[in-house]
Amino acid sequence: MWMWTVLWGGVALAGVTGALVSVSSSRLTRQVARDARALFAQSRPAPTVQPRAPVDLPEPVRNYLDEALGPSPRPVHALRFRHGGRFRARLDGPWKPIRGEQYYSVEPPAFLWWGRLRLAPGLWIDAVDRGIGGKGRMSVWLASSLSLFDRSGPELDQGAMLRLLSELVLLPGLLQDPRYVTWRAEDGPRASCTLRAPGTGTEVTGTFEFGPDGLPRSFSSERYMDDGTGSPRLLPWSGDYEDYRRVGGLLVPHHFIGYWHLDGQRVPYADFVLEPPEYDVPEPF
Repeated sequence: MWMWTVLWGGVALAGVTGALVSVSSSRLTRQVARDARALFAQSRPAPTVQPRAPVDLPEPVRNYLDEALGPSPRPVHALRFRHGGRFRARLDGPWKPIRGEQYYSVEPPAFLWWGRLRLAPGLWIDAVDRGIGGKGRMSVWLASSLSLFDRSGPELDQGAMLRLLSELVLLPGLLQDPRYVTWRAEDGPRASCTLRAPGTGTEVTGTFEFGPDGLPRSFSSERYMDDGTGSPRLLPWSGDYEDYRRVGGLLVPHHFIGYWHLDGQRVPYADFVLEPPEYDVPEPF
């Protein structure tokens, strides 16, 4: 008799736990939607006309922007997309499938990302990354319920700003906006770009390298890695861009691969494949 009592007690506990997790997942979904609406609400109206690439830009940058923006540049007010792909929570760990959604405001540039990493059937990790007003914050939960990581501070600010800069290839009009970015030519098909958060004094710099087709193929900088186990470390960090397609008149990549560089080795940790980006849809999915 006691065996049946234990068995049905376990079934009941599993049911209660599943219900609580379901409630937590729904709560997180609603919170991300509220945060996305707030992100778009704080954005100022974008210019009505998108200027052509300034002639004083480094030649590889000017040529790229002329191609990316197309013959009739148009202003972009907002961006959202979903993605699939894979991710490694530890650099020496296995790849796991991930689904995510991301939102960008344009005036000023800012982003919100929510990713869900599948660990095993019925078990996952949620992560929300933000870069708004020069400030970064990363929050991580197990099964949408148990908080594992919730941090902000100068290192997270720097990381969020670098992520935003590296992803401006999805918003190429911002890469020619002197209010936010400045460029400096480097050797060969390379140019460094500095992104500023106006009014905050926060800025970051990274280097774009352009391929034979004139499009950005990689981005590199030094970024703080915070794995939650100690003090953040400043490490070389880079990303590759692939699969350029034209969406809404803009030529943008649909495949992003992120790397940390350890002991001279480039170690991939993020491999995201984008669904078609949606421009000027300032609302959550």
